[in-house]
Amino acid sequence: MNLNRRNFIALSSLTGLQVALMQSGMAQWVQKNESYFGDAPSFATLKEKFVAPGQPFQPGCYWWWFNGFVDKEGITRDLEEFKAKGMGEVLMINSADGLGGAKVPQGAVFLSPEWRALYRHALKEASRLGIKMGVNMSSGWCMGGPWIPPQHACRWFLQSTLTVTGPQHFSGKLPLPGNRDGYDNLVNAPGFKEYLDLPIDQIDYRDTAIVAIPGGAGNTPLKTDARKALFPAKTNRKDASNFIKANEVMGPVSTPWPTMPGDAPIAPDQVIDLTGKVSADGQLDWEVPAGEWTIIRTGHRMTGSKVMIAQPEASGLSVDWLNRTGVDLQFENLGKVLIQEAGDLAGKTLMYLCDDSFEDGFPNWTENIIAQFKKYRGYDPTPWLPVLNGFIIGSVDRCDRFLNDYRKTVADCLADEHYKHFADLCHQNGLKVQNEAAGPSRSGTMCMDALKNLGRSDMPQGEFWLGGKHDEEGGLNEKLGYGVVRLEGGQNKVTKMTASAAHIYGKKTASAESFTSFRHWYDYPGNMKQAADRAFCEGINRFLFHTSTATRPQDGKPGIEYGAGTHFNPNVTWWNQSGPFLDYISRCQYLLQQGLFVADILYYNGDIAPNIALPKHVDPSAGKGYEYDVCNEEVLLTRLSVQNGKIVLPDGMSYRLLVLPETTVMPLPVLQKIKALVQAGATVVGPKPETDSGLKDFPQCDQQIKQLAAAVWGKCDGKAIKQQVYGKGKIYWNVPLKAVLKEKGVGPDFVCDNENAFIDFIHRSVGDTEVYFITNRNNREEKGSCRFRITGRPPELWDAVTGEMSPVKQFSQAGGYTSIPLQFAPFQSWFIIFKKAAPQKTVAAKSSAANFLSFTPAQELTGGWTVHFDPKWGGPASVEFNTLEDWTQRPEEGIKYYSGKATYVKRFNMTGIQPGARYFLETGVVKDLAELTLNGKKLGILWTAPWRVEVSGLLQPTDNVLEIAVVNCWPNRLIGDAALPPEKRLTKTNITFKKDAPLMPSGLLGPVIVVKGSEW
Repeated sequence: MNLNRRNFIALSSLTGLQVALMQSGMAQWVQKNESYFGDAPSFATLKEKFVAPGQPFQPGCYWWWFNGFVDKEGITRDLEEFKAKGMGEVLMINSADGLGGAKVPQGAVFLSPEWRALYRHALKEASRLGIKMGVNMSSGWCMGGPWIPPQHACRWFLQSTLTVTGPQHFSGKLPLPGNRDGYDNLVNAPGFKEYLDLPIDQIDYRDTAIVAIPGGAGNTPLKTDARKALFPAKTNRKDASNFIKANEVMGPVSTPWPTMPGDAPIAPDQVIDLTGKVSADGQLDWEVPAGEWTIIRTGHRMTGSKVMIAQPEASGLSVDWLNRTGVDLQFENLGKVLIQEAGDLAGKTLMYLCDDSFEDGFPNWTENIIAQFKKYRGYDPTPWLPVLNGFIIGSVDRCDRFLNDYRKTVADCLADEHYKHFADLCHQNGLKVQNEAAGPSRSGTMCMDALKNLGRSDMPQGEFWLGGKHDEEGGLNEKLGYGVVRLEGGQNKVTKMTASAAHIYGKKTASAESFTSFRHWYDYPGNMKQAADRAFCEGINRFLFHTSTATRPQDGKPGIEYGAGTHFNPNVTWWNQSGPFLDYISRCQYLLQQGLFVADILYYNGDIAPNIALPKHVDPSAGKGYEYDVCNEEVLLTRLSVQNGKIVLPDGMSYRLLVLPETTVMPLPVLQKIKALVQAGATVVGPKPETDSGLKDFPQCDQQIKQLAAAVWGKCDGKAIKQQVYGKGKIYWNVPLKAVLKEKGVGPDFVCDNENAFIDFIHRSVGDTEVYFITNRNNREEKGSCRFRITGRPPELWDAVTGEMSPVKQFSQAGGYTSIPLQFAPFQSWFIIFKKAAPQKTVAAKSSAANFLSFTPAQELTGGWTVHFDPKWGGPASVEFNTLEDWTQRPEEGIKYYSGKATYVKRFNMTGIQPGARYFLETGVVKDLAELTLNGKKLGILWTAPWRVEVSGLLQPTDNVLEIAVVNCWPNRLIGDAALPPEKRLTKTNITFKKDAPLMPSGLLGPVIVVKGSEW
């Protein structure tokens, strides 16, 4: 994998104790709670359920209750509309006002008797309708509230120093640290200024340990010389915008500190632990030895971080993310209330509790961190605490090792004390858990093992956004910046990581908060499809639309809304036409939740902390067409084994190669496991380890590393000798992955011969059926021959937009591949299904048209149209359009600023109708959805390319009546209303539009053409 992170040096170790903990605890937890993979459905079942998969596979939504401003009528309307359109789940989030100044009136106070009655009503209605429900575990996000005291709130470590000279008897109070010691450069600080800058006596300062080292307090080279640039990251207190990329997070902590001239390390055995000599108020009594000594006081404070946009009655401090006590308090004060109020519906309708996206800066300490460090790392960190202040203990290399041991301990606490403990509490109460546990809001150095966090969830979740100009030409050009495009290398930031976590931890679903944006009402199904398909190909198979604000019908339209999110509720103009889009998502989710993801490569992401997987990308070492997952240390140690030369997971996932990061540093237990894997037949690609990455059992651990590496790598040096057989397996070093795969006879899984096309894919194996999802990532028509690494099986083409399924008429099979000529409309996608069957005679592919109809114009519908607008929204009841044109170009303000549905009616004669011929109607450009009726026959809703519907058998020689109901979005009416006094406005909302904002092109722009379809 050509990743910058593979050039980083991994810097910590896994103790034998932790291996035992992981093997006994985590593995059992996974086995107990993750029995998702039963028998794969048959081809016949897949075909039967594809058209209408049903509630379990329908998308859900974030259902925001703002300030309790809801009522029973609105709750019932929302849920009934969700059910009718094909949304099978709601995630309820209670919050105060939305972002961006979107104020919301006050309704029921959170957790009051009135609110509880509304909550019970929502559950009963959801139960009646067969809709599943989850609830977020705070008001706003993340966990926290008025029940979290400072002692159990989010923590930062602080340090102070005092230099004394001995021999003498010292008796006095040690200086307290500064309230922002080491946190002077905050750009995305959590909490509020009144907490952040409070004096030390008001931020719940508590001591952890006090040590003394020989020498003066000014001897802190790690934070004062050329190495200081890396110091904030390595000590886990570097802040950054949450736009920061994974490589920028992992890079500094993975870059080793050099040894500098003049370094004078302090031997660890010269560090004196004074903790037992200091009273609770900081009084030290100590017989100081001869010489100069620096006393280092290490303690911690609450960061001041508070729950984001919480209702006042539920506002408060964020939990200590590294200690389960905070989770216990949250569960006691909120979780139990939600479960008790649900009554018999808990575990039936109320299916899960949720911890929404981690956006809480970079907590880096907890009160019992010394004990946790000993448990996870296997040694006492106390002598090494001066490193956090810039002193060199032992050596610069050993300082580096300690700091990654420290950061890994923080990551372990976050995964186990927060996410795993939360899961345990949910499971004990018959509920599942969903966590958006790995960003992308990860600050500068938040020490998380992102995959491990996600693996603690029954339903691991990420998120993806719609860029601010995503539907404009050039709007996804990354030169515009991440804040505009919301993509890295053309991909979503965390969705591939979420999918990898699901695959390696045996989860059926990889979920995403979907379509988040700051674009109010500018989006609709047609321009959301590209983002949906991108996420599907990254491995997401469970969408939660963000967002569906709960509204009261009496508050008008478009109604009270959240300040962020693509609005998706009964108040949007195109809601009545949204069903086919939801059907599309449901069909895709159904197939993509079946069976197992197919990947050839498993990348081990090393043992650094923070540890984050990069967005989906093509590794140049492998080339296009190979899929992959990323695994962490825990999965490598506890879940990987070898069968028939493949690396396998207990849930059935398998890989051809295990690829190591480009580092010579590796924890001893990891090397021991790699040795066992290779000996059992695995193929491993990567450099020969030279040293352990941690301090446990140093220096003996390094000696064991060298011995084991010499046995496994042998003479393989990555230069003269690049491969080595060991046991039943093989090691490669400095060999391109494509060469290794070729040697194993493994070609790309999918190839499109059109180099100018961008055809993305994902492949799942479902029992005796192979399922490929392929999509055109370009906003233009594409053609090409697509090759699938399948042979001996006849392919079928399934269209998730229409639900239609048909055999592929023309394909060829040779050399282990099936080649199919395919064509794509802009952003069009297909499922290619290979069922197990007796081999059939193949046909040589001659033309891409063989598998598709060719269309020739039969008659363009020119001339005038009668258009009916809804006067309630300012349009004329009836008006004649002499030609098809954009509403915004009309002189009538009622049309220019119109939002909603308008019906175009045209009567026409059709000459030359050929009996038995197939005819289709093409609408041309539609802004934004179209619902068609011909001669009284409803033809359905068009919402995406190719904007074509069959009309065979419906056309008449004379007096055809065509109706095309076109729906646009809300902005034009909102822009028009912005220029009017409030009493004359037709819309009601808390979102502000500018009166001079550009209008959205709207209406039926055509050309509308009757075409004849024929086979070549």
